[in-house]
Amino acid sequence: MNYRTPLVLLLVSALLGACSDKTAPASADVAADVVADVPAAADTASAEHVPPPAATAPKTEEMNTPQARKREAGMMRAVFGKDYRGDSDDALADLSDPDNHVDKLSYVVSAISHKLLPDGRAILVANAETANTEGTAESAHASPGLLNVFFLAPKGQPEDGQWQVVKRLENIAALGSSGQLGEVHWVMLGANKPGLAIRHGYTGQGYTITQLALFEIGDGMVTALDGGIDLYSDNMGACTPDMDECWMVDGKWRFAPARNGGAYDDLLLDFTGASEKIKPGVTVKPDEDPPRIATPLNGRARYAFDGKGYKLVEGKNTVPGV
Repeated sequence: MNYRTPLVLLLVSALLGACSDKTAPASADVAADVVADVPAAADTASAEHVPPPAATAPKTEEMNTPQARKREAGMMRAVFGKDYRGDSDDALADLSDPDNHVDKLSYVVSAISHKLLPDGRAILVANAETANTEGTAESAHASPGLLNVFFLAPKGQPEDGQWQVVKRLENIAALGSSGQLGEVHWVMLGANKPGLAIRHGYTGQGYTITQLALFEIGDGMVTALDGGIDLYSDNMGACTPDMDECWMVDGKWRFAPARNGGAYDDLLLDFTGASEKIKPGVTVKPDEDPPRIATPLNGRARYAFDGKGYKLVEGKNTVPGV
């Protein structure tokens, strides 16, 4: 008997219709002086209105064009100079120790994404991971990636493709696993409030957890608003016949105007999933798996900005802890 088949079928069925959070939309309030290529959503009387997914979804296909890659390489050269390695499209550089920001350690740094601003400036997001003595990345499975953000301005004429660094923010957050930050999304947290949403996580010993980290990007500043909002978890890799509970829960996220009229939009999470627990009080034969009871773990949660970060204000986050 395959004891996991009913649970897997239930969970897959529950999750098939869910949209990927890779296309999660952000606020309807889009600042024209921050992201020129993001149109504002139409006004609506409903506080639950969400603009189309294309409004602020990262344009992966555009970022992978030869022109975009060439632009990003120019930004990396401006930031790292001779430490940039064109053949591997990364840099071997000494950056601030993330623990004390005083000592310098050697890292392999790779560009993840960049955003051009209407005034010609740009923001480059890069991932750093520990380098070994051969100058290659050497990260353990449990090692996070390190977030680096660089603010740049055009040097000379815009068509020259030359950049100069205005501000460097090195190793300001540790997220993800295997030396990688995770998925980076450019979002609007409210009117005139650009930000980053980073989907990061870890898998180990049969358990998987994925979380959402939010950062506001100001003028030469990056402020962490929350680093650990649970989005997804499962224990399918560790679920044995005698394990009391097996589960899988997935959440998709989006922003909506704040109910309290605040400057920061609310974050809405919609969860789909289920768990199966061993039915209590049932005696089974030695060669039989115990019967299980399936319980849906669907739900919705609303997070609001409280002046320092995003906090749960309504509903429930149904993602089981790992």
